[in-house]
Amino acid sequence: MVGVCVYVDGGMGHFIPARTIQNELEKMGHEAHLEEFFNLLEIEWIGKLNKMFWRAMLKNSKMENTISRHNDKSNAMDLAVKYGIWHCSKTLMEYIRKTKPDFFFTTHPYAGTIISAILKAKEIRIPVYYFATDVFSAPIAAISNDLRRFYIATEEGRDIVVGMGMQPEKVTISPFPLQQCVQNVRNLDKKETRRKLNLEEDVFTMQFNLGGEGLGSLEILKELRKCQEKAQVIVVGGIDDEMRKRIEAIERSLPDNVALKCVGFIKNVNEYLAASDILVGRAGINTLLEAFYARKPFLITELVYTVMSSADYVEKYKLGWNCNRNPEKQVDIIIDLIEHPGKLKEMDRNFDNIPIEFSASRLTDMILKDTEDYQKENH
Repeated sequence: MVGVCVYVDGGMGHFIPARTIQNELEKMGHEAHLEEFFNLLEIEWIGKLNKMFWRAMLKNSKMENTISRHNDKSNAMDLAVKYGIWHCSKTLMEYIRKTKPDFFFTTHPYAGTIISAILKAKEIRIPVYYFATDVFSAPIAAISNDLRRFYIATEEGRDIVVGMGMQPEKVTISPFPLQQCVQNVRNLDKKETRRKLNLEEDVFTMQFNLGGEGLGSLEILKELRKCQEKAQVIVVGGIDDEMRKRIEAIERSLPDNVALKCVGFIKNVNEYLAASDILVGRAGINTLLEAFYARKPFLITELVYTVMSSADYVEKYKLGWNCNRNPEKQVDIIIDLIEHPGKLKEMDRNFDNIPIEFSASRLTDMILKDTEDYQKENH
Protein backbone atom coordinates (compact mmCIF):
# COMPACT_ATOMS: atom_id res chain seq x y z
CA MET A 1 0.00 0.00 0.00
CA VAL A 2 0.91 3.67 -0.28
CA GLY A 3 0.40 5.78 2.83
CA VAL A 4 0.84 9.51 3.35
CA CYS A 5 1.61 10.62 6.91
CA VAL A 6 0.80 14.30 7.42
CA TYR A 7 1.84 16.52 10.34
CA VAL A 8 2.02 20.25 11.06
CA ASP A 9 5.32 21.93 11.87
CA GLY A 10 4.28 23.25 15.24
CA GLY A 11 6.12 21.08 17.74
CA MET A 12 7.47 17.54 18.00
CA GLY A 13 4.18 16.23 19.36
CA HIS A 14 2.65 16.11 15.87
CA PHE A 15 5.82 15.22 13.97
CA ILE A 16 7.02 12.23 16.01
CA PRO A 17 3.82 10.11 15.71
CA ALA A 18 3.62 10.81 11.96
CA ARG A 19 7.27 9.88 11.44
CA THR A 20 6.87 6.80 13.65
CA ILE A 21 3.97 5.45 11.57
CA GLN A 22 5.88 6.23 8.36
CA ASN A 23 8.81 4.19 9.69
CA GLU A 24 6.52 1.29 10.62
CA LEU A 25 4.92 1.28 7.18
CA GLU A 26 8.33 1.13 5.52
CA LYS A 27 9.45 -1.66 7.86
CA MET A 28 6.39 -3.63 6.76
CA GLY A 29 7.31 -3.18 3.10
CA HIS A 30 4.85 -0.42 2.19
CA GLU A 31 5.51 2.89 0.46
CA ALA A 32 5.19 5.77 2.93
CA HIS A 33 5.50 9.52 2.48
CA LEU A 34 5.98 12.05 5.29
CA GLU A 35 4.51 15.47 4.47
CA GLU A 36 4.18 18.75 6.31
CA PHE A 37 0.58 19.89 5.87
CA PHE A 38 1.14 23.48 4.79
CA ASN A 39 3.92 22.48 2.41
CA LEU A 40 1.76 19.70 0.97
CA LEU A 41 -1.00 22.17 0.08
CA GLU A 42 1.53 24.82 -1.06
CA ILE A 43 0.38 27.40 1.49
CA GLU A 44 3.72 27.68 3.27
CA TRP A 45 3.09 31.32 4.17
CA ILE A 46 0.15 30.27 6.36
CA GLY A 47 2.35 27.59 7.94
CA LYS A 48 4.99 30.19 8.84
CA LEU A 49 2.35 32.42 10.42
CA ASN A 50 0.87 29.45 12.28
CA LYS A 51 4.26 28.43 13.68
CA MET A 52 5.15 31.99 14.66
CA PHE A 53 1.80 32.43 16.40
CA TRP A 54 2.05 29.06 18.20
CA ARG A 55 5.58 29.75 19.43
CA ALA A 56 4.45 33.13 20.77
CA MET A 57 1.65 31.44 22.70
CA LEU A 58 3.98 28.75 24.09
CA LYS A 59 6.21 31.49 25.49
CA ASN A 60 3.24 32.78 27.45
CA SER A 61 1.09 29.91 28.72
CA LYS A 62 -1.47 32.31 30.25
CA MET A 63 -2.04 33.94 26.86
CA GLU A 64 -2.19 30.50 25.20
CA ASN A 65 -4.88 29.36 27.63
CA THR A 66 -7.04 32.40 26.86
CA ILE A 67 -6.66 32.26 23.08
CA SER A 68 -7.00 28.48 22.72
CA ARG A 69 -10.08 28.49 24.94
CA HIS A 70 -11.62 31.14 22.66
CA ASN A 71 -10.67 29.22 19.49
CA ASP A 72 -12.38 26.11 20.84
CA LYS A 73 -15.64 28.07 20.86
CA SER A 74 -15.27 29.87 17.52
CA ASN A 75 -16.15 28.92 13.94
CA ALA A 76 -12.59 29.52 12.70
CA MET A 77 -12.22 25.92 11.50
CA ASP A 78 -15.31 26.22 9.31
CA LEU A 79 -13.64 29.12 7.53
CA ALA A 80 -10.38 27.19 7.23
CA VAL A 81 -12.21 24.24 5.64
CA LYS A 82 -13.90 26.51 3.10
CA TYR A 83 -10.55 28.11 2.29
CA GLY A 84 -8.94 24.69 1.86
CA ILE A 85 -11.65 23.45 -0.51
CA TRP A 86 -11.59 26.66 -2.54
CA HIS A 87 -7.82 27.30 -2.74
CA CYS A 88 -6.07 23.97 -2.14
CA SER A 89 -8.13 21.31 -3.91
CA LYS A 90 -6.19 21.54 -7.18
CA THR A 91 -2.85 21.13 -5.39
CA LEU A 92 -4.06 18.13 -3.39
CA MET A 93 -5.58 16.49 -6.49
CA GLU A 94 -2.27 16.85 -8.33
CA TYR A 95 -0.41 15.30 -5.38
CA ILE A 96 -2.84 12.37 -5.35
CA ARG A 97 -2.44 11.89 -9.11
CA LYS A 98 1.34 11.62 -8.71
CA THR A 99 1.53 9.67 -5.44
CA LYS A 100 -1.59 7.47 -5.72
CA PRO A 101 -2.07 7.07 -1.95
CA ASP A 102 -4.29 4.40 -0.47
CA PHE A 103 -4.80 6.46 2.70
CA PHE A 104 -3.80 9.59 4.59
CA PHE A 105 -2.71 9.33 8.23
CA THR A 106 -2.81 12.71 10.00
CA THR A 107 -1.64 13.87 13.42
CA HIS A 108 -2.97 17.44 13.47
CA PRO A 109 -6.57 18.72 13.38
CA TYR A 110 -5.88 21.01 10.40
CA ALA A 111 -4.58 18.12 8.33
CA GLY A 112 -7.29 15.60 9.22
CA THR A 113 -10.25 17.96 8.98
CA ILE A 114 -9.23 19.89 5.86
CA ILE A 115 -7.88 16.98 3.78
CA SER A 116 -10.97 14.86 4.50
CA ALA A 117 -13.23 17.81 3.59
CA ILE A 118 -11.43 18.37 0.28
CA LEU A 119 -11.64 14.70 -0.65
CA LYS A 120 -15.36 14.65 0.15
CA ALA A 121 -15.98 17.80 -1.90
CA LYS A 122 -14.11 16.30 -4.86
CA GLU A 123 -15.75 12.88 -4.39
CA ILE A 124 -12.35 11.18 -4.06
CA ARG A 125 -12.59 7.90 -2.14
CA ILE A 126 -9.43 7.78 -0.07
CA PRO A 127 -9.76 7.21 3.70
CA VAL A 128 -8.33 9.82 6.05
CA TYR A 129 -7.26 8.74 9.52
CA TYR A 130 -6.60 11.07 12.41
CA PHE A 131 -4.59 10.18 15.50
CA ALA A 132 -5.38 12.45 18.45
CA THR A 133 -1.93 13.40 19.68
CA ASP A 134 -3.48 15.06 22.73
CA VAL A 135 -4.44 11.49 23.79
CA PHE A 136 -6.69 12.52 26.69
CA SER A 137 -8.90 14.90 24.68
CA ALA A 138 -8.89 16.84 21.39
CA PRO A 139 -9.53 20.41 20.22
CA ILE A 140 -12.82 21.19 18.52
CA ALA A 141 -10.94 21.62 15.23
CA ALA A 142 -10.27 17.86 15.17
CA ILE A 143 -13.95 16.93 15.19
CA SER A 144 -14.90 15.93 11.65
CA ASN A 145 -17.18 13.11 10.60
CA ASP A 146 -15.61 13.20 7.14
CA LEU A 147 -12.77 11.22 8.70
CA ARG A 148 -12.75 7.46 8.19
CA ARG A 149 -11.46 6.81 11.72
CA PHE A 150 -10.60 8.97 14.72
CA TYR A 151 -7.92 7.12 16.71
CA ILE A 152 -7.34 8.03 20.34
CA ALA A 153 -5.37 6.14 22.99
CA THR A 154 -7.60 6.55 26.07
CA GLU A 155 -11.19 5.83 27.07
CA GLU A 156 -11.33 9.26 28.70
CA GLY A 157 -10.35 10.87 25.39
CA ARG A 158 -12.88 8.79 23.47
CA ASP A 159 -15.70 9.91 25.74
CA ILE A 160 -14.71 13.56 25.34
CA VAL A 161 -14.56 13.57 21.53
CA VAL A 162 -17.85 11.67 21.23
CA GLY A 163 -19.37 14.31 23.50
CA MET A 164 -17.96 16.97 21.18
CA GLY A 165 -19.75 15.51 18.16
CA MET A 166 -17.67 12.67 16.69
CA GLN A 167 -19.84 9.76 15.60
CA PRO A 168 -19.14 6.97 18.14
CA GLU A 169 -18.65 4.34 15.44
CA LYS A 170 -15.81 6.38 13.94
CA VAL A 171 -13.87 6.74 17.21
CA THR A 172 -11.48 3.88 17.90
CA ILE A 173 -9.33 3.24 20.95
CA SER A 174 -5.84 2.65 19.58
CA PRO A 175 -2.31 2.07 20.86
CA PHE A 176 -0.02 5.06 21.32
CA PRO A 177 2.69 4.96 18.58
CA LEU A 178 5.80 4.88 20.73
CA GLN A 179 8.90 5.89 18.79
CA GLN A 180 11.49 3.19 18.20
CA CYS A 181 14.26 4.79 20.27
CA VAL A 182 12.17 4.52 23.45
CA GLN A 183 11.00 0.92 23.12
CA ASN A 184 13.98 -0.72 24.88
CA VAL A 185 14.06 1.70 27.82
CA ARG A 186 12.63 -0.91 30.20
CA ASN A 187 15.63 -3.17 29.56
CA LEU A 188 18.23 -0.58 30.59
CA ASP A 189 19.81 -0.62 34.03
CA LYS A 190 19.64 2.75 35.78
CA LYS A 191 23.14 2.69 37.30
CA GLU A 192 24.85 1.36 34.18
CA THR A 193 23.11 3.97 32.04
CA ARG A 194 24.12 6.75 34.41
CA ARG A 195 27.75 5.64 34.17
CA LYS A 196 27.52 5.68 30.39
CA LEU A 197 26.10 9.21 30.46
CA ASN A 198 28.77 10.44 32.92
CA LEU A 199 26.27 10.90 35.72
CA GLU A 200 26.68 9.94 39.36
CA GLU A 201 25.27 6.47 40.00
CA ASP A 202 23.57 6.92 43.37
CA VAL A 203 22.29 10.49 43.22
CA PHE A 204 18.65 11.52 42.76
CA THR A 205 18.30 12.44 39.08
CA MET A 206 15.70 14.77 37.65
CA GLN A 207 15.19 15.21 33.92
CA PHE A 208 13.94 18.71 33.15
CA ASN A 209 12.36 18.72 29.70
CA LEU A 210 11.96 21.97 27.78
CA GLY A 211 10.34 20.28 24.78
CA GLY A 212 11.32 20.41 21.14
CA GLU A 213 10.70 24.15 20.99
CA GLY A 214 12.74 24.88 24.13
CA LEU A 215 10.20 27.40 25.41
CA GLY A 216 9.44 26.30 28.96
CA SER A 217 9.85 28.35 32.13
CA LEU A 218 13.12 28.00 34.09
CA GLU A 219 11.62 29.01 37.44
CA ILE A 220 11.98 25.53 38.93
CA LEU A 221 15.73 25.58 38.27
CA LYS A 222 16.05 28.89 40.09
CA GLU A 223 14.04 27.54 43.01
CA LEU A 224 16.48 24.62 43.37
CA ARG A 225 18.78 27.07 45.17
CA LYS A 226 16.96 26.15 48.38
CA CYS A 227 17.66 22.42 47.94
CA GLN A 228 20.18 21.21 50.53
CA GLU A 229 20.11 17.58 49.40
CA LYS A 230 22.40 16.10 46.76
CA ALA A 231 20.76 15.99 43.32
CA GLN A 232 21.60 16.08 39.64
CA VAL A 233 19.50 17.73 36.94
CA ILE A 234 19.56 16.88 33.23
CA VAL A 235 18.15 19.62 31.00
CA VAL A 236 16.93 18.38 27.60
CA GLY A 237 15.07 19.96 24.69
CA GLY A 238 15.51 22.26 21.73
CA ILE A 239 17.76 24.76 23.48
CA ASP A 240 19.04 27.80 21.53
CA ASP A 241 22.04 29.94 22.49
CA GLU A 242 19.98 32.45 24.45
CA MET A 243 18.27 29.73 26.50
CA ARG A 244 21.59 27.98 27.12
CA LYS A 245 23.10 31.20 28.50
CA ARG A 246 20.14 31.62 30.84
CA ILE A 247 20.51 28.03 32.06
CA GLU A 248 24.25 28.45 32.58
CA ALA A 249 23.63 31.61 34.63
CA ILE A 250 21.22 29.68 36.85
CA GLU A 251 23.73 26.82 37.15
CA ARG A 252 26.34 29.21 38.56
CA SER A 253 23.87 30.28 41.26
CA LEU A 254 23.05 26.76 42.45
CA PRO A 255 24.62 25.25 45.57
CA ASP A 256 27.43 22.72 45.12
CA ASN A 257 25.16 19.82 46.06
CA VAL A 258 22.97 20.40 42.94
CA ALA A 259 24.70 19.44 39.69
CA LEU A 260 23.17 20.62 36.43
CA LYS A 261 23.95 19.12 33.02
CA CYS A 262 22.49 20.82 29.93
CA VAL A 263 22.41 18.28 27.08
CA GLY A 264 19.89 19.94 24.72
CA PHE A 265 18.25 17.95 21.95
CA ILE A 266 18.97 14.23 22.30
CA LYS A 267 18.50 11.16 20.11
CA ASN A 268 19.16 8.61 22.87
CA VAL A 269 15.88 9.42 24.62
CA ASN A 270 15.73 5.92 26.06
CA GLU A 271 19.02 6.28 27.94
CA TYR A 272 18.14 9.59 29.54
CA LEU A 273 14.74 8.19 30.50
CA ALA A 274 16.37 5.15 32.09
CA ALA A 275 18.85 7.34 33.99
CA SER A 276 16.16 9.58 35.52
CA ASP A 277 14.16 9.16 38.72
CA ILE A 278 11.46 11.62 37.64
CA LEU A 279 10.66 13.83 34.64
CA VAL A 280 9.80 17.48 35.10
CA GLY A 281 8.46 20.11 32.72
CA ARG A 282 5.54 21.07 30.55
CA ALA A 283 3.02 18.32 29.96
CA GLY A 284 4.06 17.68 26.36
CA ILE A 285 2.13 14.56 25.39
CA ASN A 286 4.97 12.62 23.75
CA THR A 287 7.26 13.20 26.73
CA LEU A 288 4.45 12.42 29.16
CA LEU A 289 3.52 9.13 27.48
CA GLU A 290 7.16 8.11 27.14
CA ALA A 291 7.55 8.74 30.88
CA PHE A 292 4.53 6.51 31.56
CA TYR A 293 6.00 3.75 29.40
CA ALA A 294 9.34 4.05 31.21
CA ARG A 295 7.51 4.04 34.57
CA LYS A 296 8.83 7.48 35.54
CA PRO A 297 6.62 9.88 37.56
CA PHE A 298 6.01 13.24 35.88
CA LEU A 299 6.00 16.59 37.69
CA ILE A 300 3.99 19.07 35.59
CA THR A 301 5.41 22.58 35.85
CA GLU A 302 3.24 24.27 33.19
CA LEU A 303 0.02 23.46 31.35
CA VAL A 304 -1.13 24.69 27.97
CA TYR A 305 -4.87 24.60 27.29
CA THR A 306 -4.79 21.81 24.73
CA VAL A 307 -3.32 19.31 27.21
CA MET A 308 -5.06 20.30 30.44
CA SER A 309 -6.82 16.93 30.57
CA SER A 310 -3.39 15.26 30.82
CA ALA A 311 -3.04 16.70 34.32
CA ASP A 312 -6.34 15.09 35.32
CA TYR A 313 -5.03 11.75 34.04
CA VAL A 314 -1.75 12.09 35.97
CA GLU A 315 -3.62 12.78 39.17
CA LYS A 316 -6.33 10.14 38.57
CA TYR A 317 -3.78 7.32 38.27
CA LYS A 318 -1.29 8.91 40.72
CA LEU A 319 1.48 9.04 38.12
CA GLY A 320 2.93 12.35 39.21
CA TRP A 321 1.95 15.85 40.31
CA ASN A 322 0.25 18.86 38.77
CA CYS A 323 2.05 21.95 40.06
CA ASN A 324 1.13 24.33 37.27
CA ARG A 325 3.20 27.52 37.58
CA ASN A 326 4.07 26.87 41.24
CA PRO A 327 7.88 26.49 41.43
CA GLU A 328 7.94 26.56 45.24
CA LYS A 329 5.64 23.55 45.48
CA GLN A 330 7.53 21.82 42.65
CA VAL A 331 10.84 21.97 44.50
CA ASP A 332 9.21 21.01 47.80
CA ILE A 333 8.04 17.78 46.12
CA ILE A 334 11.54 17.10 44.76
CA ILE A 335 13.14 17.63 48.16
CA ASP A 336 10.55 15.35 49.77
CA LEU A 337 11.31 12.60 47.22
CA ILE A 338 15.04 12.88 47.87
CA GLU A 339 14.48 12.66 51.63
CA HIS A 340 11.98 9.78 51.29
CA PRO A 341 13.13 7.57 48.37
CA GLY A 342 10.57 4.91 49.28
CA LYS A 343 7.82 7.13 47.86
CA LEU A 344 9.09 6.58 44.31
CA LYS A 345 9.04 2.80 44.84
CA GLU A 346 5.46 3.05 46.05
CA MET A 347 4.46 5.11 42.99
CA ASP A 348 5.99 2.54 40.64
CA ARG A 349 3.04 0.21 41.32
CA ASN A 350 0.65 2.78 39.87
CA PHE A 351 2.05 2.32 36.38
CA ASP A 352 0.59 -1.20 36.31
CA ASN A 353 -2.87 0.36 36.28
CA ILE A 354 -2.56 2.56 33.17
CA PRO A 355 -5.03 1.33 30.52
CA ILE A 356 -2.91 2.55 27.58
CA GLU A 357 -1.34 0.26 25.00
CA PHE A 358 2.00 1.33 23.53
CA SER A 359 2.62 0.00 20.01
CA ALA A 360 3.32 1.74 16.72
CA SER A 361 3.14 -1.57 14.84
CA ARG A 362 -0.32 -2.37 16.25
CA LEU A 363 -1.68 1.04 15.23
CA THR A 364 -0.16 0.62 11.77
CA ASP A 365 -1.81 -2.80 11.44
CA MET A 366 -5.15 -1.26 12.38
CA ILE A 367 -4.79 1.43 9.70
CA LEU A 368 -3.82 -1.08 7.00
CA LYS A 369 -6.65 -3.47 7.89
CA ASP A 370 -9.22 -0.68 7.89
CA THR A 371 -7.93 0.61 4.56
CA GLU A 372 -8.43 -2.87 3.08
CA ASP A 373 -11.99 -2.91 4.45
CA TYR A 374 -12.63 0.56 3.01
CA GLN A 375 -11.39 -0.46 -0.42
CA LYS A 376 -13.64 -3.54 -0.40
CA GLU A 377 -16.62 -1.41 0.60
CA ASN A 378 -15.95 1.07 -2.20
CA HIS A 379 -14.81 -1.35 -4.91
